Amino acid sequence: MSVSLLRDVHHVPGVRGWVRKQVLRSVARCVEWTTKLPGQGLNLSQVNDWLHVGGGVPRSRFAELKALGITAVIDLRAERCDDAQALAALGIELLNLPVTDRYPPSVEQLMRGVEWALPRLEQGGHLFTHCEHGVGRGPLMGLAVMVARGWEAPVAYRELRKARWQSTLNDRQLGGLADFVEAWKARTSERAA
Repeated sequence: MSVSLLRDVHHVPGVRGWVRKQVLRSVARCVEWTTKLPGQGLNLSQVNDWLHVGGGVPRSRFAELKALGITAVIDLRAERCDDAQALAALGIELLNLPVTDRYPPSVEQLMRGVEWALPRLEQGGHLFTHCEHGVGRGPLMGLAVMVARGWEAPVAYRELRKARWQSTLNDRQLGGLADFVEAWKARTSERAA
């Protein structure tokens, strides 16, 4: 999988592209901050019937995740972690894979997240993958699960961006997705053999 194929989903070349990316990331953070105001919706987007991606959700609003039908959460924040006991009390499972902001999860972390999520989805579960702001790490994990469920990476990225405009993977994260796609293809063909 080529990073350039993935970059074509949203890339504008040159200085204009760099400025566009910075503006999108800044606006996304402003939108995320407004979700913390009373009466505002959660900082998440529904990509399809079984996947939501987004930013952090305060513990006081976990019941809203349950009301959306979410049964499993993958938290990719290194800076903090969701309260596993509070989620478990609502019947929501949690997997924490800490990743530094603006960096991709390792291929091993993506594999672990996918292998954790797939059985839960096959049983009819609904997945929420998130980071702090819902711009890079959380959407990247959602993309990895989509790829594992048969989506082509560029198509999955377009679909995710249609649902969550503020998701803008940086070059490191695009590289991490491309590495995962290659590793997943190798694993799938190895298991088939």
